[in-house]
Formats: sequence, C-alpha cells, structure tokens
Amino acid sequence: MNPILRIRRAFRDFGATSAQADEVTSAIDDIYVSRQQFEDRMARMFSEHRRQLLLEIIVVVSIAVGVILAFVA
Repeated sequence: MNPILRIRRAFRDFGATSAQADEVTSAIDDIYVSRQQFEDRMARMFSEHRRQLLLEIIVVVSIAVGVILAFVA
C-alpha cells in the first residue's frame, strides 16, 4: 500500500476528520519523494559522476601522452 494512504489511515484511526487527514497527507505528499523519483535522481547523479570521471581520465591520459611525446621527441 502507498505510504501516503497508510499515513492517512493512521490519522483517521487517531480521530482526525477526513478533511484533516487529507490536508496532512497532501502536505506530506508535496515533500515526500517516491521511490521512483529517488532512483531517477540517483541514476542522474551516477551518470554525471561517470561522465566527470571519464573526462578526468581523458585529460590525465592526454597529459601523460603529451609528456611522453615531449621526452621522446
């Protein structure tokens, strides 16, 4: 079951009216990050880090090749 619906049910069990429970769950839902949103955010972060790492490796290898060619020539 959706966590937001469980929270709504818990508020109803504690005696809140339906409108109060809806208001609280609506407020929580605005700031609550779903599992899919979290996984998408993590995938974007890892993708960005991989791109940065690849760029850094390319720069380091390029510098190394330049230094080797400078000594050989």
